Amino acid sequence: MAWSNDTYLIGERIRVEGERDLGIVTRLDTQRGLIYVMFKRQREEAYTYPESLENETLQPLVAKRI
Repeated sequence: MAWSNDTYLIGERIRVEGERDLGIVTRLDTQRGLIYVMFKRQREEAYTYPESLENETLQPLVAKRI
């Protein structure tokens, strides 16, 4: 499997605007333009990709990008 520049987000914590708790990025669907975030109690939400990252609706908490 070839890793692209954006797959480093999978498994990382992410802050979502309007949500109290942090979420975890579970999937990146570049063909459909969606990023999936898992919250507590197994609630998974889909957000538009990459628009939600660009307008800072989603803020990744990545300490170091390799």
